Amino acid sequence: MAKIKKKTQKTLMQPEEEIRSIAHSIADLYRSYQSQFNAALTVIAITAVVMIGYELISVNKEKQAGQLLETALQSAEPGGDAPVNYPLALQRLQDVVKQYGGTVSGAVAQYSIGNTYAQMGQNEQAVKEYEKFIQQFGKERFLLPFVYQRLGYAYLALGRQNDAVKAFSSAEAAGGPGPATVELARIYDREGKADEAQKKYKEVSEKLASTSWAVEARTKLPPPVLTAPVTMPAGTGGR
Repeated sequence: MAKIKKKTQKTLMQPEEEIRSIAHSIADLYRSYQSQFNAALTVIAITAVVMIGYELISVNKEKQAGQLLETALQSAEPGGDAPVNYPLALQRLQDVVKQYGGTVSGAVAQYSIGNTYAQMGQNEQAVKEYEKFIQQFGKERFLLPFVYQRLGYAYLALGRQNDAVKAFSSAEAAGGPGPATVELARIYDREGKADEAQKKYKEVSEKLASTSWAVEARTKLPPPVLTAPVTMPAGTGGR
């Protein structure tokens, strides 16, 4: 008679027992490395507090800088019949840069200082302020095309055409086709650089098609070449 082998029954843990076992293992591990765990948790907690605190400080600084900038910009605007108090406007804008140089409002203030000097007719000083912006706030990419553009106009006012071309080219590279493209076309046109001028006027006509600049550009471009319709010889029947 064949022997029937008895199946060995494997003792299985109940889910509750498995959970208790895992919990005990974690507890044992924590007791073994308690000091390391506590140190790591402390570092994480401190880092989180510092990051939150830094964000709150940054937001608060931006708010304060924005309020101070608004006051400064109001000083640079004409009020009724009263002339603009340029020295006061410059002082307030410089205060924003000095106190909040690391903020977006600080960057706008530096840009506005250059604009204020340009409005005063002091283009040499305006150039210095725009260059200072490029050095200190070049990371503010949204403002950079405007700064280079204004720098180009300041150079034009000083009769420095080569520098103006470089500035307008930088403005175009940073922000795409715009007023700087138009100014480049005009400069090349005045200098008799027909090929460069035509290239820029064509770019203005195509990429700034809905602007008044495009209307000007089209008057500088040669008229489109019209091709005569092809006529078929008589008796070919269109074949």
